[in-house]
Amino acid sequence: MNSLRKELDLMVYDIIGFDLDGTLLRYDLFEMSMLIYDALKQYLVENKNYPPELLEQKLDMDFLQKGLMLDGSRGNILKLSNEASILRASHGTRRLSDEEIVAIYGNERRWDVATAFCNDPLSTWNGPASNQMRTLLDYFDMPSAMVFAQAVDIVDKDEGGGGRRDYKVWPDLLDALMHNYTRDNFANDQSLYFKAMRAEPQRYVLPSSGKLLEWLQQLRAMGKKTFLLTGSNIDFANLTATHALGPDWQHQFDFIGTYAKKPGFFTQQRPFLRVDEEAKQELPGSEISLQTDLQAGHIYSQGNWHQLHQTMAKLLGKDASNARALYFGDNIIQDIYTPVKHRDFDTVAIAEELFLLEQSDYQFRSVLNSKFWDSYFISGNTPTIWSGFIANYAQLCVSSMDQIAQKSPQERFICTNVNGFYPAPPEQLEYSNLTSSWHGGNVGA
Repeated sequence: MNSLRKELDLMVYDIIGFDLDGTLLRYDLFEMSMLIYDALKQYLVENKNYPPELLEQKLDMDFLQKGLMLDGSRGNILKLSNEASILRASHGTRRLSDEEIVAIYGNERRWDVATAFCNDPLSTWNGPASNQMRTLLDYFDMPSAMVFAQAVDIVDKDEGGGGRRDYKVWPDLLDALMHNYTRDNFANDQSLYFKAMRAEPQRYVLPSSGKLLEWLQQLRAMGKKTFLLTGSNIDFANLTATHALGPDWQHQFDFIGTYAKKPGFFTQQRPFLRVDEEAKQELPGSEISLQTDLQAGHIYSQGNWHQLHQTMAKLLGKDASNARALYFGDNIIQDIYTPVKHRDFDTVAIAEELFLLEQSDYQFRSVLNSKFWDSYFISGNTPTIWSGFIANYAQLCVSSMDQIAQKSPQERFICTNVNGFYPAPPEQLEYSNLTSSWHGGNVGA
């Protein structure tokens, strides 16, 4: 039993930031998964010459899980441990036996690309590795596993069996994902995903609680500088934020950054661009010098953490080295690992999978409670790669922002464990070999 535990004291931070999708706003995961699944299949049939048989396939929610890795060339899907060994795997939709995993990946059940990702996720973000694999980091990516698997099944059926090492499904699926989410396709209605979201945002976006909105206001009343940082373009962010946070959502934050291109926002020096706040579009040619301070109350596009941090520190009357920052997000690599590993602030992870442990009547249990893949956090007695990243890089891990908003900003959150799961870790993790090489602050005895 470890005598250490993590804690979160908002009062020690001067700057508090938030991701939007999956953090300040939540989605109807059932409706969202169905929409993305259908849109990806349709793209493959209409644009990549996959047979209409693919459209006839059904979405098996039990096959979905956030955090799976695609081994594109083999047509396999992998679930990784905190030490990058393969806990479970499938070829297409068929689960591989332990013997098959060993035959493909060796006695240690390892794939060199997965090991590289585990050791340094950003090393595989672009370049050759990204052409071989994809890690499904959030709920926008999650339905891709089902489409990938069913497409592999169809290729195997058409070609008389599996076992090849040159499947082309992943490059085709990547094109489908790019088409689905490319920002230009929101305005031109070319994406079935964006078209459905525009038509019925209330079907997919859950309204945020009044308690959360009040909590955001309390932070600013206490002198905290707050910012919203989202990968969404301004037009899509305005649609979803308006439905979740209300028509005056912009006034909840001192600064708003859209189309942020995380994780590069935290590691590179891209310039900010101005946004036409009426037309809800980025202004071409409006790059702001890296030495120029940003203006509070405005919306920006792209950009970099160094410049935003410097600007907020000046408004606080502090040197940036003394302006301590905290960020809430759901994407473990973009929002949690990268800011802590490559920059100078703490993070809180949002993992809706914790609802499975907290609420017996959790409304999206059928989407997240996979028997095929086992728990997001652990399989058998072995922690997953995501439990490892959370333990090492997150100050806390909670099921939602509403859990944070239940307390006044002056109240501390004290974990019972050093790995940061609040209010308590999944029961199996307590008896696992999960250990923390903590990279942040605020660990007490």
